[in-house]
Formats: sequence, C-alpha cells, structure tokens
Amino acid sequence: MGEGARKLETDTGIVAAYGEIGGACLLVHGAGEDASIFAAQIAAVPGVWAVDLPGHGASPGPGFQQVEAYADLVLEIVRRYASHGVYLGGHSMGGAVALQAALTSPELVRGLILIATGGRLRVHPDLLAALGTGDMPEQFVNLMFAPDAPADVRAALPAAERTVQYGDFLACDGFDVLGRLGEIQRRALVLVGDRDRMTPEKYGRTLAQSLGGEFELISGAGHMLPLEAPQAVSRSIAEFLAGGGR
Repeated sequence: MGEGARKLETDTGIVAAYGEIGGACLLVHGAGEDASIFAAQIAAVPGVWAVDLPGHGASPGPGFQQVEAYADLVLEIVRRYASHGVYLGGHSMGGAVALQAALTSPELVRGLILIATGGRLRVHPDLLAALGTGDMPEQFVNLMFAPDAPADVRAALPAAERTVQYGDFLACDGFDVLGRLGEIQRRALVLVGDRDRMTPEKYGRTLAQSLGGEFELISGAGHMLPLEAPQAVSRSIAEFLAGGGR
C-alpha cells in the first residue's frame, strides 16, 4: 500500500499515511501489520485515514515496544494534521493504542472504534519466545483467521520485519488498562468476529459494557476482521460516524 502514501513529519521521523488525511476517523493497525488492512475502509468510508506505524509498511524506523509510545505518536499526528480531533479506531494492538490515547489526551479523541481488541492484551509466552528468535509460528498465524478463511484473504495479511513484530507483541503483553476503562467518557463501538479465537466475543462484550459503548458481533469472521469482513466493518464504521444506532 506504499503507493499513494503521504509522508507525515513527526518528532520521531516520517510516517506514511493514506486516505483523507485529517479526516474524521483515524485507524491504527495491529501488531506486525500495516495500514493496508484498512484499504477497504479507506476506499468505502468518507473521512477515514490510516497510518503505517514506524517500522511497518512504508514508514521507516525500528518500531516501539510500548503501547504508550505508539499512542503518543498517534496523538502527535492528530495534533498536527487533524483540526478538531478524530474518531480513533484500531485493530488489535491498534485498539490498545486508541484506548491509551483516549486516556492520555481525551480532548483529541471524539470517539473510539475498537476492532478485535481488549483492555488487556496478554501474549502467550511461547509466542514471545518464538518471535524473540525470529520465528512466527504457523499455528499462530492460523489462529488469526476463521478456519475457512479463503487463501487470498490470508495472503493479504501484511508482515513487518521480525524484530518489529517482536516489539509489537511485547507492547501488547505489557498493556493493561482494564482498571481505567471507566475513565473514558466517549462514544465507543466494539466490533468482534464470531469466530475470533484471539479476542473472542465475551471479551468484546465486556469491553463495550465497561465503556458504555455499542457492540456488534460480525458473522463468519475471525481476528482479522478488516480483511475477513471488509464490507461489514466499513458499514459499521460509517453508521457509527454518522451517529446511527443498530
């Protein structure tokens, strides 16, 4: 998705951005991914934009190892390029970044769109150990999708360099704001696939309840919701941005 990227200047370096820069809704990708997972949403929903975090996609850099560091960067981008704050959304680790940003600078976050994520994102020690040696176990990749996800959908999963992935999953493992969710006073939408084996339905419902937000279970999709159910995710985001309920 590097083609057509706009290069945004930040204090930590250049960040690649796509879509309607400065629009109403900024989406943040998950661990080891890049903004290409939101290509369908950028194309379908007015006002949506997304960035490649450092070390991902077309953004240079080593990546970070704390959700707080990614959140600070995203907030800097919002301050520089969005005039009235944004609806901040994210997939998996990106959802953690959105939650942290809302806690850090609520005045910049008009609402939250949380996709296959949670208020705590523990990572299995075996996965961290494997990533630490430069390996991404195939069984873990399989868990990211519904069992019958088509091959072309699986092939669309982007993958950052292994050291960047390792840092991302360390960031996830260290993230825990479950005790602070009640501090967030913003509209929220939580989306979960009914076949998600990483952040399953019960966690999504608990997150939505803790935030006083809306919850939607999307049929037939696993953890990679933006890739597995792009039309449903785009529709839900558009309705939420328009203020419509379900």
